[in-house]
Amino acid sequence: MSKPLPPPGVRWTFHGTILIENYAQALDWLGRFCGCVALQYVEADAPVWRRGGCCAIADNVLEFMEPNAEDAPTARALKKYGPSYYNLALQVEDLKEACAFFNANGAETTVPAERGFTFTRPSGTAGIQLEWADLESEWDPRFGAAVPPGPDPLVPVPRVAWWGALVADPARDVERLALLCGSPPIFLRADAPDDEPVSAISLKDGLFMIYRLPADQAVEQRLWGKALGRPRLHAMALRVRDLDQAAGVFAREDVGVLRRGAGELVTEPADTLGLTMVWTDKDHPFDPRGPLAS
Repeated sequence: MSKPLPPPGVRWTFHGTILIENYAQALDWLGRFCGCVALQYVEADAPVWRRGGCCAIADNVLEFMEPNAEDAPTARALKKYGPSYYNLALQVEDLKEACAFFNANGAETTVPAERGFTFTRPSGTAGIQLEWADLESEWDPRFGAAVPPGPDPLVPVPRVAWWGALVADPARDVERLALLCGSPPIFLRADAPDDEPVSAISLKDGLFMIYRLPADQAVEQRLWGKALGRPRLHAMALRVRDLDQAAGVFAREDVGVLRRGAGELVTEPADTLGLTMVWTDKDHPFDPRGPLAS
């Protein structure tokens, strides 16, 4: 009998990916508000089909994806869902071994490991689009590249606090995502309200927060500013030092606040590139990085 294959060793978040209508406008907005700065720019064909590239945001990386072909999957997704979070990419120790594990556990990969990156089909990953890579990119600060100087942000953002996903069946889907990430859930609150995470998985450089997809799309719209009615990567949370300062900036800049609770606020996606963005001045007690230095 063959030994079970080991799960992938996730090293950190390779990047989150945003699907946008205009690369230059998106970089300008995120640069102005958050200090985001480009690390690379690439016109990519299959299987990515985008103009854009990876950018430094706080202590992490965000890939900008503007479709560059009308019939590409990215263009169809943008037309159907509007600007959104497209996928979460995770850096693993060995992609070939990770692909063997995924395919053995019902998560089919779509790109040969020799390319240095792959995707798993959402049908095998609780409906969430996930990318996996073991690339050592020359532009990547995690491999020693310098981050170019960026604009002074209106809202200082020292960290990406977490990436969020909506799932249909929390107990089942958290178990599935934890298996594929090779990391047990940090907590599980199956009865958590829709505006609080049911679970979290450590990504070594932050948290992957899992939320229940509201059964009522009116609730989804009220909580997250968008109601697509399907599991997906749905939010990025940015750690700020002063939430009142951030709220003041949003008021001056006509950025609507969808809701505000203890230690966090959610801005109106219509005013933030069509993306749901959470802003928090609280460190999660289970953040693997520990509290933010003062």
